[in-house]
Amino acid sequence: MTKVILIRHCQAEGNLKRFFQGKIDSDITPLGEKQIGQTARLLSNEPIDVIYVSSKRRARKTAEGINLYHEVPLITDDRLVEIDAGEWEGVPLTDIEKRFPEQYANWRHHPAVFEAPGGETMVQVYERVNPALVSIVEANKGKTVCIISHGCAIKNMMCFAHGWGIEQIGNVEIGPNMSVNVIEFDDELRPHILIEGYTDHLQ
Repeated sequence: MTKVILIRHCQAEGNLKRFFQGKIDSDITPLGEKQIGQTARLLSNEPIDVIYVSSKRRARKTAEGINLYHEVPLITDDRLVEIDAGEWEGVPLTDIEKRFPEQYANWRHHPAVFEAPGGETMVQVYERVNPALVSIVEANKGKTVCIISHGCAIKNMMCFAHGWGIEQIGNVEIGPNMSVNVIEFDDELRPHILIEGYTDHLQ
């Protein structure tokens, strides 16, 4: 069995100020720093062998904080980055709803058909992050792997872990910043969800 601990990065400026971050390399907030400490302590006794992380600063700082208790290899993988939001990048969510009502309605209620103006489709994100997840598991069979990624990217990975195609992604809840998911993969690389959206450590 291979265990994957899949974590959404800590609170960053876009989460606090309510603008769409996407591929913007925004920094973390003071609350984000606190969340990293809380999550690092939660996982301090977990036998993590390696950490994979998106290249974005908010994910990287989260991974570095968790790794203080483990000192294991920290591998950057750009396949784990957030959705490319195109024209939405850096735009306040209230403005997005006014300027792009149809696309925003899809983002909120019909994510399987969502397409960011000038950016990625949800299908493209699904087809990017899930082969990455499987390849990471293949490269680390029998180990415990920690992956630090982003909300939309994790939504797609959890959809896959449920055994669902992209058409069912609306059934997946995005956990808040620093929510923890645990997936176990058997020798045939079949995923089994053990924990989804855990947040008790943040209370």
